Amino acid sequence: MNNHRLVIDTVKNAGIEPGDEQLYITAFTHQSYANEHNVSSNERLEYLGDSVLNFLVAEYLYERFPDMPEGTLTKTRAKFVCATANSRYAVALKLNEAILLGKGETEQGGMTKPSVLGDLFEAFLGAVYLDKGLAAVKKILERIVFPCIESVDTGFFVDYKSRLQELIQSESRQGVTYVLDKEIGPPHDKTFFVSVYHDGAKLGTGSGKTKKAAEQKAAELALKKLL
Repeated sequence: MNNHRLVIDTVKNAGIEPGDEQLYITAFTHQSYANEHNVSSNERLEYLGDSVLNFLVAEYLYERFPDMPEGTLTKTRAKFVCATANSRYAVALKLNEAILLGKGETEQGGMTKPSVLGDLFEAFLGAVYLDKGLAAVKKILERIVFPCIESVDTGFFVDYKSRLQELIQSESRQGVTYVLDKEIGPPHDKTFFVSVYHDGAKLGTGSGKTKKAAEQKAAELALKKLL
C-alpha cells in the first residue's frame, strides 16, 4: 500500500474523515523522512498539537475535579501529557503503523520510541485541530485520554460505585448489579448506557464513553435518588 494512502486510512480508522489530506500526511512525517525526501516535517503541527492537548486536559481536570488544588492539577496533567503517555495514545489509535520515518531512524527503532510516537500524537492532534476544529480533538481525547485519567486514583475522583455498594450493603445483604442497556455509535466513538439494579429495582441509568464511566454515572444518579 502507498505510504500516503496508509496515512489517510489510519486517520479514517481513528475516526477522522480528512478534509485536507496533505495536512495529515505532514503530521505523520518525521524530520528524518522530511530530510530524505525534501518535504515538510511534523514539527510545527507537533507544536500546535502540544498546546491544544495541554489546554484540553487542563480544562478537563479543572471541570472534573473542582476541589483539586493548582499544584495537583499541574502534576496530574504532566502525568497524562508527556512523551510516555502520548506514545501510548498514539499506539491506541494505531498511528505508529503509518508514521513516515527516514531509513536511519527506522533502523534505530523509531517506530517504537516514545519520543517519536509522542510527537506524532501531538502532530496528529494539531492536524485535526486545523482541519476539524477543537471539538473534534476533544472527541479523540474523550475516547483515548480522559478514560485513562478516570481509571486511576487521583485522590479526588469520587468512586460512586463503591459508595453505592457500601450504602446498599449497610441495609441489605444483596448487592447491586450493573446491566449494559445499549451502546450506540461507530466502533471508534461509542457511547454506553448502563443501569444499576438492587433487588430487581432499577436505581439509576448513566451513560459514558466507556462502560466504567457509564457505571459510575449510574451509581452517582442512584445515590442522589437514595440520599
